[in-house]
This record gives sequence, C-alpha cells and structure tokens, in this order.
Amino acid sequence: MKTKKNIFRISGFLSLLWMGTMATAYSQANEWVGLPQPGAKTLFDSGWKARRANEVKVDGNRLTAQPFDSAGWMKARVPGTVLTTMLENGLFAAPEFSMNNNLIPDIYDTGNEFYTFWFVRPFHLERPAEEGRQVWLNFRGINYKAEIFLNGKRLNADTHEGMFLRQSYDITPYLRDGSNLLAVIVYPPDHPGNPNGGQGGDGTIARQVTMQFTPGWDWIQPVRDRNTGIWDEVSITTTGAVRVQHPYVVTRVPGIRQPDAPQSDAFVAVTVEVENTSSLPQSGTLLCETNGIRQAQPLTLAAGEKKLIRLKEQTIRKPRLWWPNGIGEQALYDLRIAFETNGQTSDSRTLRYGIREISSEKCPDTGGRKFYVNGQPIYMTGGNYIASDWLLRLSPERYRAEIRYHAEMNLRMIRVWGGALTERPEFYDACDEYGLLVFQDLWGSGDCNGAWEDATKADSRERRWEYPDNHRLFLASVEDQVKMIRNHPSLCLWCGANEWPLAKDIDQALKNDLFPRLDPNRLFISYSTDTLFTRNTIGGVGDGPYGIQEPEWFFTFRSTPFNPEAGSVGSPEVESMREMMTEEELSALPSGNRLHPAWRYHKDLGYGNHLERYGEVTDIETYCRYAQIVNYDQYRSFMEGRASQMWEWYTGILIWKTQNPWTSLRGQMYDWFLDVNASLYGTRKGCEPLHPQYNLASKQVEVVHSALGNHSLTLKAQLWTLDGRVVWEKEESVAIRSNEVKRLFPVPEPEGVDGVYFLKLSLWEKDRRLSDNIYWLTTRPKDYTTLSRLPRSQPEMQVTLSQDGDTHTYTGTVRLRAGRQISFLNRIKVFDKTTGKRILPVHYSDNYITLMPGDEQEIKLQFTTPLPEEQIEITTSDGFYPTSGQRL
Repeated sequence: MKTKKNIFRISGFLSLLWMGTMATAYSQANEWVGLPQPGAKTLFDSGWKARRANEVKVDGNRLTAQPFDSAGWMKARVPGTVLTTMLENGLFAAPEFSMNNNLIPDIYDTGNEFYTFWFVRPFHLERPAEEGRQVWLNFRGINYKAEIFLNGKRLNADTHEGMFLRQSYDITPYLRDGSNLLAVIVYPPDHPGNPNGGQGGDGTIARQVTMQFTPGWDWIQPVRDRNTGIWDEVSITTTGAVRVQHPYVVTRVPGIRQPDAPQSDAFVAVTVEVENTSSLPQSGTLLCETNGIRQAQPLTLAAGEKKLIRLKEQTIRKPRLWWPNGIGEQALYDLRIAFETNGQTSDSRTLRYGIREISSEKCPDTGGRKFYVNGQPIYMTGGNYIASDWLLRLSPERYRAEIRYHAEMNLRMIRVWGGALTERPEFYDACDEYGLLVFQDLWGSGDCNGAWEDATKADSRERRWEYPDNHRLFLASVEDQVKMIRNHPSLCLWCGANEWPLAKDIDQALKNDLFPRLDPNRLFISYSTDTLFTRNTIGGVGDGPYGIQEPEWFFTFRSTPFNPEAGSVGSPEVESMREMMTEEELSALPSGNRLHPAWRYHKDLGYGNHLERYGEVTDIETYCRYAQIVNYDQYRSFMEGRASQMWEWYTGILIWKTQNPWTSLRGQMYDWFLDVNASLYGTRKGCEPLHPQYNLASKQVEVVHSALGNHSLTLKAQLWTLDGRVVWEKEESVAIRSNEVKRLFPVPEPEGVDGVYFLKLSLWEKDRRLSDNIYWLTTRPKDYTTLSRLPRSQPEMQVTLSQDGDTHTYTGTVRLRAGRQISFLNRIKVFDKTTGKRILPVHYSDNYITLMPGDEQEIKLQFTTPLPEEQIEITTSDGFYPTSGQRL
C-alpha cells in the first residue's frame, strides 16, 4: 500500500499539468458535435475507449458499422499511448516510482499483440455539413502503424506508418446525421528492440521512423510499449472545395540592427499551397493579411489541381524585430491567409511569425559555427532537451513552464535531441515567446545508427548505417514536419542526426533537395558534430564529457569551439527524491562504487567525493543539501569557464542536458515534477548577459558582456570571513563593448584564514546594481568543511502575493534581508499549507541566494494554483544547516 500511495501522489500531481486547455473547441463522448468553421478545429481529446485488439472479434468495418457496445472497453487517453491508457485505468503501478517499471511487461518479451489496441470514439453531429462543405479528420501523430475506420468504411487505402507523419482524410461521404463511430487500430513498431541496457537497446528500434530512446538509454529506463498509440491531437476541420495548406513565411532584415534603435524597413514574403479537391474548376481570391497589409490575388484552379503560390514580397515599415533571449524583445506578428469564392471562405490558415534574419559562418578563429541574428553576432548558451514526458503526456502548459525555465537560465538556444521526436507546435510557440533559438535534430543517433562498434547491438555497423528500413518514409516524414514548424522564428537550424550522419542517400536528399526546396534559408548540418558546425579538438565524436568536473577545469580545458553536448550532475531536491524512491531505498546512500539498485535504476551519475568535501553525508537530507551546493558551483563554473574564452575559444556551448523526461538523477536543471534545483540558478548566474566573474584558474576578476550595447560600469570586489568581516576590497571602473570579455585584477588569498571564505563581486552601472556574484572559496584544497563554522542565521523575509482570479495565477515578491551574519544559499519553496505538498511549477527570478551581512534582495515569483492565499506557505531554508529556515 505504501507504493500505491506514492503512485497516486505522482499521478495526481502531474495530471494538473497534462490536462491542459487550448483556445479551440472540444468534443465530449456521445454529445452533439458542431462542425467548426473553416480555419477552426474541433479536438477529439476525450470520450475515447480502448481495448486490446485480440479481444475484439470483428474487423474495423463491422466494428464501426454497428451500434457501439462499451462493455469490456476501458476509458482511453487520447492524445496518449497504450501504456498511459493502462496506467490511468490502474492496470500497473506508476513506472516513475521506485523500480515499478520492472513490473510492466516489455513488448520485446510479450510480443506486439500485447500492445496492439483498438481506440474508438463515438460521436453525434449537431447538423450535417452544409452543401459544398467538406469535413476532414486529422491526425497529428500516430505511433507506429494504424488502420482507420468510420461508420463501416476504411479511410486509409494504405496502412499508415511512421510516428512523424500527419494524416488528413475527407470523411464527408461517410458521416451520418446522427450517431457516428470512429475506430483506429494501432500497431507497435515491427522491431521494438531488446532493452538490453544499450543506448536504444539493441538498436533495432531505429529500423523504424520513430523515437529511438524508448528501449532505454543511460539516463532512462525502457518505455514498455515503445509509446504505441494515438500520441498527438485528433481534430475535425471543414473547408470548401479549395484547401489552403502549408503557408511559408520568410523575413528579411538587411543590415546590422540594434534592438532599441529605430528600425529601417524589413521584408516579408509568403508562399502557400492551394488545392482544388473537387472535380470542377474553382475560381476565387487568395487573401493574405498581416500588419495592416492586405494582398488579394485572383486565382483559378482546374479540377484536382494543386498549386504553389508565391505572393509579392511586402515591405514592413518600422518593424518590431524578434531577438533571442537576453538580446531584445520577441515581437510576433499575426498572419491570415484564406481562399474566398462568392463571398464565402473556402479555407483559411492563421499563424504567428517573427521578423528576424538568421545567418551563420564557420568562425575562422575558433572553428565553431558563429550565428548572427539581425546582423549581430550572438554567443550561444543553451541546453539539450529530450522530451517533455517519456510517455508523451504533453500539454501546452507544461511546454511553457519548461521553456520559461530555459529562458530564466539566460539561455539562448535549445537543442531538440535526435533520439527523441520533433516536438509539437506548442513547444515552438513557447520558444517563439521566450526567445529560445531551436537546434532541431531529426531522428537518428550515433548509438543506433552505427557510429561505432557496439556489442549491445543486434546488427553490424554496416547494417545500421542503412537504417531506417524505409528511406522514402523517412524523407516523407521530414517533409511533413518541416512544413509543420518552419514558420517559427525560433527555429534556427536543422541537424540530420546526433553524432553521426544518416544513411548516405537520405543525407544527400536532405542536403541537396529537401531543405533547399522547403526551407532554404536555414542551415542544415548532417550531424551534431559535423565539421560544418564545429571543429573536433577533443577526439571521439567531438562532444562530452558528461560527468562531474573540478570547477577550475572548465577554465583550463579547451573543448570543441561549439560543443553541442557536454554535461554534469543534477540531483534534485529532497522532496523530489521522496517522490522517486522509498525511504528504505533513499537511506542506501551511494558510497564509493556501491550503488543501491534503485539509485542505479534511476541512473545516478555520482558526485565522486565532491559532497564529502562539505562534511559527512549521513542521510538523504544531507545528501541533497550538499548536492545543491555542488550543483550551483558546478554549473556556474561550467558556463563561466566557457564565457571567459568567448570568441577566443568558443562560439557557443549546449549543456547535456537541461531536463529529463522521467525521474532521473542526472543532468537536469529541473526535475520531472518541474521542481527546480540549484543547477538552474548556477547556470542562470553564469549566463548573465552582463556578468562579473572570478576565473578559478587565473585567480582574476573578469567582466563578460555577451549581449549588445556599450556600458560604463563599476566592479566592486570584497573578501569576507565566515564571521562576517571584510578583509579585502577593491573597486575598478570598466568600459565594455558588445560581445567582450574584460580581464581585470587578481584576487589575493586572505591571510590568517583557515578554510572557507567568501568573494563577493558586484557590478554597478551608475547607481544601479546589475549583479552580485558570491563565491565560497577555501584555503584548504578541496575542503569546505569549515562552512560548518558559519553562524546559523535566518534572513528577514517579507512576502507579498496577488492573484488573478480568472487564471488562478499568483504573482508576488519575497524580500530577503540578512542580519549581522552571512546567510548562505537560501532556497525558497512554495507549499500547500494543509497537505505539506509542493506547489509546482514555480518561477523565481532567483533562488539559492547568498547574502552578506546587511544585504537585501527581492525575488519575484509566479505560480498557478486554485488554492486560496491563506493555504499557501512560502518557506526559505539555509543551504548548509538542516534545521534552519522559516515559513510564512
């Protein structure tokens, strides 16, 4: 029963995020469904039933031709997978907790029949389609094969295949005025692979066009059904005889621009596909409207004709430009394109776009790819993103929370990694809004596609070079997904695969035909460490490493000039640990080479002896406290070491990784529950656009300016002892230009100090403090145990909150003020006062805050909960002492 309690705690918490709502119509089972107007859609996101296919004794034609009897059918999750449907019906324990995933049968052992399911959706039409209107049934993603039936008719002449291929069917002839029954039989991948502990298991999952991590990786356990199911949205739309499809917006921004300056003209060009789906010629007007500009082009289409229309390029006066995070604003424009005939809209599309121009070059000095946005060089800090959830329980709300976390880290790029998926449009919407440039991989990896010999793989390297089995399907899927996301201003570049190119004919087709034809203005590289992207200076495949390092190592080791993935640790806070494992499992702390099976199962990376440098690790609370101290220092040093050599050694760096799609213990800034850890705020500090830092190798103070504009600044440095005394200080004026590193003065080691002391750097512009950066240093090599001499102290805390009653969103401030003592690494958290459970996600302007005596800092926070204010508890606790803290 203990396990079950934890199961429901996890599932209940996350359901708040996964339920999500969208600004569109939703249908309910057995309710009357109204057909949407052209340009709108009705989602079939509920009312589905599911059953194992071998339990259904009739075929799809007969199943959908007769009245539906729901006896023996279970409520289904759509969008979702077979496994998520099983989990929500209580058939298995939550696989994220403890080692419960071992209790779920793996498809490799059961055979595909176990996870081959029917999904059915009964519905009623409010009224029949108007004369001349066509009704379309749309699927945005099914994994892996499917046959689709409606009212006794099979809709797809060929069995659908491929995870990343949208489908649309004209269902007008098959609709009934009253009761209708839609049924989809979904088959898993033919080769689900042996989850034998290899990266992607035995690799045969890559014989299909699907996500490769599902048989397991070194950071995740196997997904038992390989994410078989109707995993993305199902919708109904209507059109007239002429359909409007795949609009494509290209913007030009000539010259070198400044974010805050008056803007000269920019240019917008639009192309669109129009199709006459009828057997008669159609005449009308193609309309395009944006920014107050209206274009109208008369058009006649022959029966069945499909055309690509290029509209005249438009001039945008005084444009509002789109810039990456930390450089300028993310201005977005709306565009509507429609075909009208006889005063009626046949079909329309709306989209958002940003006016920006991205270019790049192979930097001759560093050998790394150097990107320019609107003519300005952008130093790229970023992270690798796997997937929002390993079982594809996706929502716009969760996407927004995750992308916002990346923006709050001061990152500018997010890489969608090749062993996963093309994310959904709502992901890129959030990237557009928060200014995260997207490095988009396609579906391949060095592990599965033959970059090296691998004893865990079923096939030879030579065979794996030829994956997947169906090359035409791969290219058709790429074409479809490119058309789906290419209008997003955040989309920066395309990458064929992770660490190794795809099959030669696929790579050549992408390079020489598909991308030049469909998206010619974006960079395409064959693989993530392609020489077109970076120079390999470290050997191997040219990326990594992935484990904990000495903080000063980041300043001395010269990595590849734009490393697409290098990472470290990232254990979560203790509350998340207790949501992941039992108390017995948590008590079996890592020791040397000994690792409890549950810790190994959750892919613990290990901290070496870094935690013991702060004291004896006696329990899980101490482990997590010390881990946060190390997390902060590790990732701040990680980013500062790279920034110290900005443009001299490096043009960018992407962290491996910034998140995990399940309850993993490595490489993350926030965990699967969406709770932050100190890695996020160490990264945030190290990536500040205007940033004072201490070079741990040279022992010098530096100022990094990775944004635009010239500044006259003042740098103040102080050394503090544990008892709160200033023993050294220095001040220097700094004139700094865009994209510049200024190396200032050395910092002495204080005399007469045994053990830990603090260095505080403050950066000022006139009377405005831009940044404080506080280091804990030591006169004892790798020994920080004297932090225990730090007098216990609690900063004064004042909280203000206000709520938007419509959205249940709270916005507030926490003001911390230190007394006469140093207050170390204060973590702010938000709880439900009644249950003691965390409220998540919470967005903080800063966290894990160290204050010198008399210092004050205001932290902004925002979160969404239906709880009344009196039931909300905000706490702060010291980063070193287990019992210090306060609650308001």
